[in-house]
Amino acid sequence: MAAAPKEEVEVSLLLNNISLSLAEFTLEVNVEIRSPITVIFGPSGSGKTSLLDLVAGLRRAESAFIQLGDEILTDTSKDVLVPARRRGIGYVPQDLALFPHLSVRQNLLYGHRRDGNKRFTFDHIVELLEIQPLVHRGVTQLSGGEKQRVALARALLTSPRLLLLDEPLANLDMHLKTRILPYLARIRDEFRVPILYVTHDRFETLSLADEMVALINGKVAQTGPVQEVFSRPASLDVAGILTVETILPGRIIQTADDLATVAVGNTMLSAVEPNLPPGTNEVHVCVRADDVILLKGADTPSSPRNHLPSTVRSVTREGTLMRVELDCGFRLAALLTRQACEELTLKPGDRVVALVKAPNIHLIPR
Repeated sequence: MAAAPKEEVEVSLLLNNISLSLAEFTLEVNVEIRSPITVIFGPSGSGKTSLLDLVAGLRRAESAFIQLGDEILTDTSKDVLVPARRRGIGYVPQDLALFPHLSVRQNLLYGHRRDGNKRFTFDHIVELLEIQPLVHRGVTQLSGGEKQRVALARALLTSPRLLLLDEPLANLDMHLKTRILPYLARIRDEFRVPILYVTHDRFETLSLADEMVALINGKVAQTGPVQEVFSRPASLDVAGILTVETILPGRIIQTADDLATVAVGNTMLSAVEPNLPPGTNEVHVCVRADDVILLKGADTPSSPRNHLPSTVRSVTREGTLMRVELDCGFRLAALLTRQACEELTLKPGDRVVALVKAPNIHLIPR
């Protein structure tokens, strides 16, 4: 018998007229969130945690209208503020907030609902997050990854309608991150609990999220599907926080059928850019390092329009990948797997050809 299709995770979180004065700026947000996992993405100090606190009911704003599903949680114009304990929201803060003097089991049971509204049983959560061997331990005996799973389990045992995760993997190395991310995906897929996820980590965002909200200095700079925002940042500021490795000044020489010819110094590039305002000439040219393909030896015909003869300037490790800095008339960065680097035997001074497809060159008006 075929398995029944999974239910779609649906969330409707409306954040309107948010205004909260912080030390360096005022947090101002108007956005509606409807996706299984939405990332609030931005640099440290951009207001991400403060926004989660407002959703959770832990802070008061000068102005705010917050609605989850059909329930209004906050409406400052009518002096409505549903207490945090009654919002039906699970929250895993940056420091996890586990009680060190209690056992894992006692931590898990702290917020466990025992009334008829509970959605998840203790045994179900413990099994799904694979923490059965931990329940009789003390919190101080746990590793970083084990603490993360216990904190997630405790939040889920409150039977939340929405789960808030504030930099949940910030203190973990890449190995632990890759182990924890599947558990978060299981929360989304098996529990159907929508997640609002704060991070400034590109790997976590691309691995997990459906939609994202880019927050810079308390303002929403861009929203949309994750791949769309990463591929087409709306501004130079957004490109900067997304770590677009190559951002260069360029000048459009001609356009035809949405294909633009752009001069970067003495190098000509082809870019597919149908959304530039009419009359745009001066642009920022943005290329993500993982969109650059390297060939060594004779250049052969291929689909990418941009074939750039280059000299390798440096090869350095960057997480699980290798970063290759190139000189092709301008500085260009490429990210390769270690295996690809070894197969190409790349070293400084080598001559290579950098290939970049025209749709992977994004232009932002200057």
